This record gives sequence, structure tokens and C-alpha cells, in this order.
Amino acid sequence: MVNTMSSSPDHPHQHSPPPASSGIRGWLTRPVDNGHLIPLTGLWILGLDWLLFSSNAASLGLATPLSVILGFLLGSAGTLAFQSRFAGEAWWKSGVKALVAGILVGVPWPIGGTVAGGWILMNSGLSRLREIRSSGRESTD
Repeated sequence: MVNTMSSSPDHPHQHSPPPASSGIRGWLTRPVDNGHLIPLTGLWILGLDWLLFSSNAASLGLATPLSVILGFLLGSAGTLAFQSRFAGEAWWKSGVKALVAGILVGVPWPIGGTVAGGWILMNSGLSRLREIRSSGRESTD
């Protein structure tokens, strides 16, 4: 296991992000300069929201308490892991984002996580994804 802890005295609990990869995986995990959530976190929130609350409709709302708890726990855990590992954020900063993400996924209205996940994707560099896709087409031509 590689130690990714920074030795900076200013940020003793901040992780350095793993080496950047290219293509779609790089876009999903590369932190954006503006400090927003990474695209992978947005997809996680969006996917959990759709999965948990669309299946809740099939149970006629009887699964709502379980969906709320699972949404909060999975939304928080995924956001904490992605932001601390891939964005290299300090645990406290990732924790605050994870708490907000858990609440957004856990509210029993699917529109909350959908709007939040879409907003994260919009603010995390969709233009970079277009550049990656266009450069991929040029290299295959």
C-alpha cells in the first residue's frame, strides 16, 4: 500500500491524489481546480438516487425508511472515499462534503439527488470530457 499522506506542516491530514490517469477514468477522478466535487462523486450521487428511489416506487413507498438510511450511509461513504482518495482532500473537508451528499441522497425525493448529481457533473468539467472524446476520435482517424 502506498502512503499518500502529505508531509506538509500546514496540512498534516491531507492526502495527495494518486497519479492522474488519462481518458474517461482520468476525467472521472481528476480534481477540478475550483474545489468542487469530482465527477465520480456526482455520478455516485446520481446513481444511488435513481437506484434507491426508483425501486422504492415499486414497493409503493414501503421501503422508504430503508432507502433513506441506505442512501445516507452509501452517499456519505462513497463521497468520503472518492474525495479523500482521488481529490486528495483532507478528511475533515471530505467529511463535510460526505455529510451533505448523504443528506441529499437520503432525502426521500428522487429529484434532490438528481439535481445535486447533475449540478456536480456540470461544475466538474463536462468541457474536459468533450475534449477527451474529441482527442480520442482524432487519434483513431
